[in-house]
Amino acid sequence: MRHFLSDARFAIRSLRRRPTFTTIAVATLGLGVGAATSIYSVVDGIILKPLPYPDAGRLVAVWQTYPEWRNEPILAPSWDRISFSYREFLDWRANQRSFVDVGVWTQGGTRMGSGETLESVQLTEASASLINVLHMTPVLGRFFTDAEDRVGGPPVVVLSYENWVSRYGGDRDVVGTSVRFVRGTYTIIGVLPRAASLAHGVAASPYWIPIGQDSLRATGSPDHGLTAIGRLKPGVSPGAAAQELDVINDSERHWNQHGAVARPWQVDLTRNVRKPLMLLLGAVLVLMLIACVNVATLLLGEATAREHELAARTALGANPLRLVRQLMTESVILALAGAGFGAAISLGGTNVLVALAPPGMPGLANVHVDLRVLAFALTLAVVTGLLFGIAPAIAMARKDPASLLRAGGGDRGTRSTRLQPVFVAVELALSFVLLVGAGLLTRSLLRLSAVNPGFQHENLVTAAVSVPRLDSAVLHDFYVRATQRLAVLPGVMSATAGGGLPFSGIWSSSSIQREADAGQPEERSREAQQRVVLPGFFRVMGIPLLAGRDFTDADGLAAPRVLIVNQTMALRYWPGESPIGKRVRYHREWWEIVGVVGDVRHKKLSAELEATLYAPHAQRPVTAMTFVIRAPQGVRPTADVLGASIRELNPNVLLSRVDAMPEMVERSYAEERYRSALILLFGVIAMLLAAAGMYGVVSRSVGQRMRELGIRMALGATRTAVMRQVIASTSIGVIAGVLAGFAGSLLARGIFAEFLFEISPLDAVTYVGVIALLGGVSLVASWMPARRAASVDPAIVLREQ
Repeated sequence: MRHFLSDARFAIRSLRRRPTFTTIAVATLGLGVGAATSIYSVVDGIILKPLPYPDAGRLVAVWQTYPEWRNEPILAPSWDRISFSYREFLDWRANQRSFVDVGVWTQGGTRMGSGETLESVQLTEASASLINVLHMTPVLGRFFTDAEDRVGGPPVVVLSYENWVSRYGGDRDVVGTSVRFVRGTYTIIGVLPRAASLAHGVAASPYWIPIGQDSLRATGSPDHGLTAIGRLKPGVSPGAAAQELDVINDSERHWNQHGAVARPWQVDLTRNVRKPLMLLLGAVLVLMLIACVNVATLLLGEATAREHELAARTALGANPLRLVRQLMTESVILALAGAGFGAAISLGGTNVLVALAPPGMPGLANVHVDLRVLAFALTLAVVTGLLFGIAPAIAMARKDPASLLRAGGGDRGTRSTRLQPVFVAVELALSFVLLVGAGLLTRSLLRLSAVNPGFQHENLVTAAVSVPRLDSAVLHDFYVRATQRLAVLPGVMSATAGGGLPFSGIWSSSSIQREADAGQPEERSREAQQRVVLPGFFRVMGIPLLAGRDFTDADGLAAPRVLIVNQTMALRYWPGESPIGKRVRYHREWWEIVGVVGDVRHKKLSAELEATLYAPHAQRPVTAMTFVIRAPQGVRPTADVLGASIRELNPNVLLSRVDAMPEMVERSYAEERYRSALILLFGVIAMLLAAAGMYGVVSRSVGQRMRELGIRMALGATRTAVMRQVIASTSIGVIAGVLAGFAGSLLARGIFAEFLFEISPLDAVTYVGVIALLGGVSLVASWMPARRAASVDPAIVLREQ
């Protein structure tokens, strides 16, 4: 330790005498550490940090599987994520032996209060067993019991911790008081702990009630919609638990599923973001490696400049291993300083990453820089200091001090700088891979953002409402009158309503049967997305009518059933013929197709077009509809104005959300934009670091070759020839780096392929652009010192030498 402290004090004094080198090295390493630590903070908070439950590694999400859905385009994405009905849950719980216990829940909304004081609140319906599965202990009162979790059980409710603090002020006497929902009055019996979230990093619903009190579920409703989770018994694997569920499925004839799958709960919660985050982490680690190589280049250059100092110390009796230890100590000191600077960058960088993250990314609330993250930064910096400081140290230790002392100042370091061009080539190769990835993702994003969503989304405003259960005729009359009222508001051009609007995150599909298939030996159903709309919906939305007619007010409940289909459905199910006049069996009735409209991108701009049918609301009344208002540019009715206008018709209807459709479209590719922007930023930083490294290497090479270049110019070499020679001397390293980077990009093309939209991972424009960019940057980086070398007076150089 005494020797280390002595070496550290000497290293600090030495670094203080070289402020320019020290500042650049610390800034470069700090930039790499800061960027890597910021991304690691996000990955740690979302993927690596355990869920806030005791022994959370034994919690698994359980889903049913429908393997036959894999051949159906609309259903294929969810073939292995089928939720449970309540009856299926009861059968499973009664027969399973792999879990300590299993539980289910579903989340939705309800209205709270009465009269004009109604408000919408989030509600979780959960089985009484869920508290045992999660091993939660209420901070106040208790959770509901199996006796309460049944039809006819007493109406009880449990508060979330956040709701207890914000609405009830943390009053410990809240247990025993009542809450009035539109469905009835419930007694508060407990308060959940702070971490009782069922969605990763998202606050729990404010109110929890027993799921078994719903009589429709309890009497065997086939509706699936319950998310299931279980706590594995010791020694039981998720695979074994899934196999047991398969056996239970086979023994219960009323079950329709064909299999089951069990996944670790944390993996299941973060399934949609794991690969994108791993891509970002891989990209930032490449950037970190570039920063480390850059620092190694700087260290090697500094060691070359200090050859006489080290030679003199060796001649005076210093052991070569002692010199290696001294140089390594300097590397570690630089690394620690870089770690401190990087930690400071990561504090701000992590906040920026969280603020710019796409909405809906799970676990963002858990992302922050803590001791785990700082330990990562420190470990990363020390390892890089040891790893990339060892090459310069060993190179200097192998020098012959006598030869160095005899060499004088003119030609010193010519052999010791051989590693520097290699390091620059490595930087260029790594930068090439990052820039290719950034270029591919950027071009993909440009293609994606230019996709036509299929309707005129500009100047559209949507207003989602919460409507109580009403008679079908009353419900339809409310929506018709409400759209008429909204259409005459100041600044509104037109209004309509529809269910499951594009980019709303809500969609539904249904099986249909063509009349031509009825009675056939291979009779089968086909799947189509379903939408319910009011007359005039397509006109207000700007969806083109391609054939047939639109819905009218005459398409009422007593009129013949009619449908409108999109172009994809028409081409897929009636190829080569018009679907107008054709009939399909839909919801146990025969419906006639009267029109064909253009395709609409519904889930994401990058999603495949899907067969879609539209039904008139009067013939298929549904409660969940969203109003659509078209207003002139710059005019957007406020939520207060819209809500007041709607409540004049029915005071029990609550406005839950107002959105601008252009913003909804942009949010649909927010993840792609976030990912592309970060990797593009990493690529630009990598390119600048590589350019700085090349500039430093060429500048030092020119300084060491001044005597040689002076002699050449004294013998008649022109300034242009000298510049050409200096630039040519760097071309081998540049070419080697570009070729290595090209090969690396080809190997990495599979990593980028799944994140691209209508762009090949071998896109020629991207590769040519990156080659031209790096070539130009390399030329500029070597041209500046070459120009300085050609501008010196050879007589002055020779006299100095």
